[in-house]
Amino acid sequence: MALFGVLLGMLGPLATGAAAADLPTIEAHALLSGNARIGSWMAIQVHLVNDGPAVTGELRLAGGTQGQTRFGTAVDLPTQSDKRYLLYVQPPAFGSELEVILADGDGKVVSTKVKFAIHDATQLMVAVVAEHPDGIVANLGLLPNQNQLAPLVMSLTPEELPERVEAWSALDRVIWQDVDADRLSPAQLEALRGWVAGGGRLVIAGGTAGPKVLGAFPDTLLPYRPVTTMDVPASSLSGLLGGLPKDATTLPALSGELIDGRTLATVGGRVVAAERAYGSGQVTLLGFDPAAGWIVDSKSAQGLWRRLLPARTSTGLSFADDSMLVSAVSQLPSLALPPVGGLIALLAAYILLIGPVNYLILRRLDRREWAWLTMPVLVVVFTVGAYGFGIALRGNDVIVNEVAIVRGAVGATDGTGEIYLGVFSPSRGQYQLRVPGGALLSSPINGDVFGGTGAASQLDVLQGDPARVRNLDVGFGSLRTIRAETAVTVPLVDADLRLEDGRLRGTVKNASTETLRDAVVVLGGTVAPLKDLAPGAVATVDVSIQNTQFGQSLSDKVVGQIFFPNGTTTDSSDLYARHSMVDQLTYDPMFGSTGMLDNEGPVVLAWGSDDLLRVEIERQQPRRLGNVLYYLPARMAVRGATTFRSSLIRSSVVATDAAFFNKDPFTINFGRGTATVAYRPTSFEGTLDVTEVAIGLNFGDTGIVVPATPVDPLPSIPPRCPNPPTADCAPAVLDGLPEVEVFDVTGQDWMRLPHLSPGPRYAISDPARYVDPSSGTLLVRYVNDRQDNVGFSVDISITGTVR
Repeated sequence: MALFGVLLGMLGPLATGAAAADLPTIEAHALLSGNARIGSWMAIQVHLVNDGPAVTGELRLAGGTQGQTRFGTAVDLPTQSDKRYLLYVQPPAFGSELEVILADGDGKVVSTKVKFAIHDATQLMVAVVAEHPDGIVANLGLLPNQNQLAPLVMSLTPEELPERVEAWSALDRVIWQDVDADRLSPAQLEALRGWVAGGGRLVIAGGTAGPKVLGAFPDTLLPYRPVTTMDVPASSLSGLLGGLPKDATTLPALSGELIDGRTLATVGGRVVAAERAYGSGQVTLLGFDPAAGWIVDSKSAQGLWRRLLPARTSTGLSFADDSMLVSAVSQLPSLALPPVGGLIALLAAYILLIGPVNYLILRRLDRREWAWLTMPVLVVVFTVGAYGFGIALRGNDVIVNEVAIVRGAVGATDGTGEIYLGVFSPSRGQYQLRVPGGALLSSPINGDVFGGTGAASQLDVLQGDPARVRNLDVGFGSLRTIRAETAVTVPLVDADLRLEDGRLRGTVKNASTETLRDAVVVLGGTVAPLKDLAPGAVATVDVSIQNTQFGQSLSDKVVGQIFFPNGTTTDSSDLYARHSMVDQLTYDPMFGSTGMLDNEGPVVLAWGSDDLLRVEIERQQPRRLGNVLYYLPARMAVRGATTFRSSLIRSSVVATDAAFFNKDPFTINFGRGTATVAYRPTSFEGTLDVTEVAIGLNFGDTGIVVPATPVDPLPSIPPRCPNPPTADCAPAVLDGLPEVEVFDVTGQDWMRLPHLSPGPRYAISDPARYVDPSSGTLLVRYVNDRQDNVGFSVDISITGTVR
């Protein structure tokens, strides 16, 4: 026996090594260089090689914002197999590593760690896909956001881009230069289109490769199709680059004919720079190389990139905070409080029976001593009755309540859905769910209100088609919420809209086979109701443009008031749910409700009731409820005399050297220094003949049209005060407002305006000198020579005729 033990001890390590050699090998890495943010999907590519016995199991990892979701995908590894799998995960809020496990049943076969980095929900994330990315990355010069977080700029190859649009949601902007678009797979190209349609911004820059590298990009995405390369005088780019240096020279640029959108620069009738809207996003094509020597040396590239890559907003394919959608999905009659009238009637009956009625009956029978028996019996009876009353209110059906926001575009049927599924159970139970179509499933970002704690609150998701949720625990009379994202089909809607003489006019047609309920057209703070649109129905739009008022709720305009004038509230749970869904669209985690959609043009909002995801529950026939909100951006022509103001004008910071700078949707605050802001009207085709540029500081829009006071720029800009200011350089007016300068496009110089008093609006003389006619851009520089901060709101309007 001793000899046998010695031999076994000698052979043990060899046997263990042989067994390890038979195990599959596993390698994994996260796409997008491992960068992700809360609420976004992260794609993990797993490479498995199996030279041993066949393995059938799952790839698993734990994730989700609260760490309450286990994600898995089925794996089949025959002997001598070499396979790659993609696993999609919601990364947890904390940590930098995830363990990917190859499991066979409940046992672990092999595992590996995947590194990732979580970024703030407000941080701008830019991907640069370029042959030589250093020339672009080093010269972007993008400004930090309100939290003083600098944008994250990552260099990627096409192979690091995911094949599902849901996993693109971490990206805000993409720059593409000199890389052959043929390197994108069909699935990647389709994901790119969906990402732009959902609110992403794609900037394609010229370089040295020529027009052939853009051949795989479809005409439906490009503003113009580059055909040839031509020389472009530097003066033709002044509208894009602002002031030009003296050594500016001619540049080669890709040129072609405009397909759709707005021209940014032309030479001899040929387009060399243009942009177009695509769904909720935008594609910009710069035919020239923005990393050219004199552009970089003059710092003109920084201003250009800051205009093309504005700060991140709350819109996109996913939300960083989904509390309002979680609230919307919980708006079920079964979860509502019992009616007050029923409770009062039950309580009154209890008091009467256990008191006067019980006494009178016992006295008539001359059996008052029985009260010791009848009163407990009545208590038990009413307890059972109250319980039955509650059961009757909640019903006996399992309910699936679907709340969804679907982003698409007018004239298209492709869209992406952010879908929240509420599973209500009248009794405690455990359910097996199937979701045909392969949607990505997870727990809500902000957690599940009724999810409970411990292992029962965890969501076990198996990805694939169909996607599955295994062993979903739902408490008595409770509801569990599941978040889903997937590509969906959108009802076809056609629109012909135009901004004409201060009014939004046109038609909207429902070209689908589905009735669209309570449709509206929204442009900034303007809402045009269309009512219900039956299949084939056409509605007329004719409404005056309304400036957005601070504090106004867009949901009140779109859905209607929750509270009636007499102070009572509606009993409809749909009204509360729809309010929450529209509020989600206007909610910014940093600033709260903005009161308007963050879309440059008009948006058709319409409600549908058809199921987007046909959820199946094993051994159950659930009752189905739902609210689906279609978000369909539309094109808008601009004709005639138009005033661009409030929601019809967008601003972006292009330069600042000020301390403590902060800009939110309503105000600007900064310390000593300057801040340059570009103001650009909503997109238009043609050129803008400007007749008025008006500016007001700390101006409250009362709805009353007041003529602007004419103002002439000063002959010259006074010299800057030293720091600290001397007595002879102290500002004449101490009102907390900065000095204002405007850029003269014609003279290529800055012009100082007289000090503007708070309240009135001022009209700048000879306004056409300060607005680029092609893009309508106005550059304004705010100057603060004081030690104290300045804080102000700005009301700028540009009036002219589009030709």
